[in-house]
Amino acid sequence: MTDLRARLLGYLRTPFWGYRPLPTRARRLLIALVAISLLLDSIMRATNGGTTSVVSAVVTTTTTVTVALFAWRPPIATIVLTVAALAAGITNVTDSLLVGAVIIGLAAFTCSAALTAVYATAWVIWLVAVAARPNSPFQPLGAVIVAFICLVSLIIGLTIRTQYERARMLTTQLEAAEREVAEQLRHERDLIADELHDIVAHEITIVALHAAVLERTEDTQTRTQSQTAIREAAVQALTDIRRVLGMVRGEESLAPERIPAPDGIEGTIDAVTKELAQAGIRVRARIPDDLRLPSTSLVALTRVIRESATNVLKHATGATEVRIALTVERGWAHLEFSDDSPPARTAGLPSSGYGIMRLRERFRVFGGSFSSERRADGWVVSASLPLEA
Repeated sequence: MTDLRARLLGYLRTPFWGYRPLPTRARRLLIALVAISLLLDSIMRATNGGTTSVVSAVVTTTTTVTVALFAWRPPIATIVLTVAALAAGITNVTDSLLVGAVIIGLAAFTCSAALTAVYATAWVIWLVAVAARPNSPFQPLGAVIVAFICLVSLIIGLTIRTQYERARMLTTQLEAAEREVAEQLRHERDLIADELHDIVAHEITIVALHAAVLERTEDTQTRTQSQTAIREAAVQALTDIRRVLGMVRGEESLAPERIPAPDGIEGTIDAVTKELAQAGIRVRARIPDDLRLPSTSLVALTRVIRESATNVLKHATGATEVRIALTVERGWAHLEFSDDSPPARTAGLPSSGYGIMRLRERFRVFGGSFSSERRADGWVVSASLPLEA
């Protein structure tokens, strides 16, 4: 009931010249009916011996032809029919009175409530003028029947319009729901892809690098360190894969606010320090004391540190030192991750560029900035983002 009232109120508030176009199939049907009506009317006038007056012929033909205008401009058609109805009432033309009654439903479906009321008023004047004349062909009962047909046509037009608007509203809601579901699925796929990338790009990189060390060295201590690193990376990869599978099954949250490193920035730096140290790279880190960051900012910054550390292992062969500097000032967090690797030396591992691309997208969404560039003294990754209130 509330929905019906809302649609009726919307119809009453439609601008005077506003209109709802007829569907394509309805336009074609309307034009076909007008053409058939004109053909039959011409045949009847040609065979009735010229008993029809010129005024009646003009009004009837104008009414019939004007109905076709509903296929393109319903308000113009309604105004022309209003004038024709008033002219018919003045000249006592009755031939198109019943057609005019049926057209009220068409006007109610396509035009505004105000314009429909104007036409309905003109038609009522036409009916009263014809019925009130002496020797009128319309007896009181006939006038009542025609008025009843007019009322039925109006109700049918309003009903069809209401159902049509309801169908359009449901279609719009369904399309919006489908877009929302598609966006949610895309968002979840991106999150899962991020997790899988972290596993593949980080843990598997460590496994590949230390496996290469095992092939090249016979030093017992080095081999033991590499074997330990491979085992720890494999265990961590299995743990992360189980977590991703839990996310896919709905057992773990896919919310972007979840924290991938339980120890935050400090824990992430400790982890990459250990991993880089096993590759012979020392880490110098500088972060504020008592660092407190919003969860979304923490996620973004820890991902930068982990992705940058992975890229050092994969692409910065020859690096001996990594510097991590995090500062927080004026509501912004600034992170710089740099190394001292020489140019044109890599570990020979494949690169997709996915991690850098996703980080750049993430920081753009947050209203921050992200850059990764090769400088004379090594690679430098810079990231800045505003902190949440």
